[in-house]
Amino acid sequence: MLYIKPSRVPRVKQNWLVLITLFCFINNPLRAQEKGIDSILMSFDEYSSSYREVAYCHLNKSTFIVGEMLGFSGYIFDKDLKIPSKMTKNLYCVITDKNDQVVKQKLVKVDNGYVNNIFIIDSTFTSGNYMFKAYTNWMRNFDEPNAFVESFKVIDPNIDGTVKNMLTENILDVQFLPEGGHFIDQVKTNVGVIIKDTKGYGVSDVTGTVYDSDEKPITTFRTNSLGIGKFMLYPELGKKYLVRITHFNKPFEYVIDDFKSKGISINVNNSLRNLVVQLNTNERTLEDINGKEFKLTIHNGSQVNGIPVIFYQTSLVKAFERAELYTGINIITLFDENNKPILERMIFNYENLKIATTGPPSFTTEKDSMQIRIPVNHFTSDMADDYNLSISVLPEKTESYKRHHNIISHTYLQPYVRSYIENAQYYFTDIDSKKKYDLDKLLMTQGWSSYNWTDIFNNNVSDRHVFEDGIVLKANKNGKDQKDFIVFPLQLSDGLTVNLEEGQNSFVVPKLYPLENETLNIGALNKKGKAKKPDIYSQFFPSKLPDYPFETHALPTKRMSIFEALQNNELIANSIKDTQVLDEVVVKADIKKAKIEKLKNDAFYRVDVFDDAKRRMNLTFANYINGYVLQYQASEYLGQLFISRRNPSFTRDSIGGGPAIYLDDMLMTDTNYFYAFYMNNVDYIAINPNGFGEGFLGSRGVIKIYTSLDYIVKNQQNPFEKYKFPLAFSEEKKFYVPKYNNYNSDFFIEYGVIDWLPSCKLDKEGYLNFTIHNPGNNNLKLFIEGATENGDLVSEIKTLITNEN
Repeated sequence: MLYIKPSRVPRVKQNWLVLITLFCFINNPLRAQEKGIDSILMSFDEYSSSYREVAYCHLNKSTFIVGEMLGFSGYIFDKDLKIPSKMTKNLYCVITDKNDQVVKQKLVKVDNGYVNNIFIIDSTFTSGNYMFKAYTNWMRNFDEPNAFVESFKVIDPNIDGTVKNMLTENILDVQFLPEGGHFIDQVKTNVGVIIKDTKGYGVSDVTGTVYDSDEKPITTFRTNSLGIGKFMLYPELGKKYLVRITHFNKPFEYVIDDFKSKGISINVNNSLRNLVVQLNTNERTLEDINGKEFKLTIHNGSQVNGIPVIFYQTSLVKAFERAELYTGINIITLFDENNKPILERMIFNYENLKIATTGPPSFTTEKDSMQIRIPVNHFTSDMADDYNLSISVLPEKTESYKRHHNIISHTYLQPYVRSYIENAQYYFTDIDSKKKYDLDKLLMTQGWSSYNWTDIFNNNVSDRHVFEDGIVLKANKNGKDQKDFIVFPLQLSDGLTVNLEEGQNSFVVPKLYPLENETLNIGALNKKGKAKKPDIYSQFFPSKLPDYPFETHALPTKRMSIFEALQNNELIANSIKDTQVLDEVVVKADIKKAKIEKLKNDAFYRVDVFDDAKRRMNLTFANYINGYVLQYQASEYLGQLFISRRNPSFTRDSIGGGPAIYLDDMLMTDTNYFYAFYMNNVDYIAINPNGFGEGFLGSRGVIKIYTSLDYIVKNQQNPFEKYKFPLAFSEEKKFYVPKYNNYNSDFFIEYGVIDWLPSCKLDKEGYLNFTIHNPGNNNLKLFIEGATENGDLVSEIKTLITNEN
């Protein structure tokens, strides 16, 4: 059985334990106590106690044509629990070129672990490989690959009129990696083989033969589809072993002769029933370590178990039941008697992976539109709001979706290994025994995990990069006579009033979520409650996108197809950005008009649309109530607003209080916000004095205020100062599907886009329902990724045959 780590002991109790240890074991060195298994477990417990999160982004493609949009859906997870992170609000998304220079960047707002947005692949890009990175400021505290990093390719038709296969030189990078890290004299060892080309991709189906020093063949191997193979070797000091392979009729020869005279090797058998760990050494080493206490630990990045092990023979075997292992990654480390880590091996436990699946899709067609319906398996009625799913819809034979990761591989695997894993999603798509075996071969070649034991023992965890929740304003006042301020609301943030006490010279406003081109408007209130421009110095945190301080790597995207269609200008959409801006203005205008008409048509509401003349009257909210709303009266006193009915009804107003007040559709629970609230930025007001149709909240009536800064900006009569945010959140933008000349060309079939659905929800019956435009009646491939509130992950590829021909 594994030794379970003790729960963390409070520091005051730890001090008592030290005193007890000193008195009870005065004749033993304290250092001996520090070398036990407990010290390793406690060090890891302390190091891993800080909250960690990992990022994953679902990109709609991996190869883009200049003029297209890159759509992405971001998922942020609690690294330990594998559930959406509720804490993260700020996510930085950065695109860099081959020289690691920033090409585009965004700050996006995360809600309940999810966000979606777009990047326009415009003239800023040229043909080549680019890197997409997504990370939070908090991730910068940990030297672990918790950020999302993925490569994508851009094709510029002005440069690449013809796209063709890139020839790769017949040069191989071959590595022979002993299980556990070292070849030990006369210790039988599993040897992992990795064979890569000059681009860093695995070379498949390469066979090799291993020869001893007498040129006698002793074993053979063959690489799998990802260039990984395996063989057994019994090395002897002073001898050399030759490995010969042939690739495209070119012979290659390698020598294995780096053997240690002493050491310990590991052999892991990760079977379906249990995990067997065999530690092997030679007689020369056994003389040094016989009877000494070594330690064997297993951790998953957040939890750790361990047992002491003592060598009395050259082979030591420990078996662990499957139930004793963690779901996902398990990192096995052997420590010597001085707690020095001497070897490490990672294994993966597929048991209890939280993977959700969907059923076979169905569809109906009407002209060139398709209504698609996909059931979710094991659905219950309370799960409808638990799912966040994103779907990339591409032609069935697409070559533009060659991504290395899916949401499962990047959550359960990539953060725990040092190197970037080629085609990691392979190990988590249609999982079977072969893929489990292939993943074990991969992990055997990885050596040490992404967790550094020197950092663990020294508890090298930084906390200088704070956990961000929006933008923070720090305002320092310059004028002595100003102590009351009003901070106007933003589209995603409430406004508030600030009252400084005697001697206070600054104030802080947290959790601001400015959108791009929004300004923060602040006014100073005089003794009469009238706003004027403040005399303050403002600072915003964060003020720029932070760099990700750790080295990041991702394999470049392969170029597969041969075609010459690009020179015929297959892609029509060349001005997506201009089209989008125009559409947004029209949409916003239509929404405003529709909202006013809806309220006017509501028999319970009276709508008062403000014009410039009414705005120039410089009315406060209290003035407006007293002059224009017959049902209520209002008064202001010492920073407070009092509003009540002129003729109260005993049944309706027996519990007191005024109407429910909404500002831009947000219920304002503190009516004092409207103290000295000037109406010169009001667009229109809707009044429902009886509150009919508004439920309990409307029992004393409802007043809805809708604002617009257009009048103030136009007349430049600002009773406030405008402060520009140096860094703002990117507004969620609509994804536009490119238009093509030919929907049956090789170009469209291999590189075209049919649709991108970044935020899909289930209906109450447990179905995904969405409509797409399929003008070429193409067969489709759906790439579905997502997560549920309790951490079930979805990653599937569905094919829809719409055209049997």
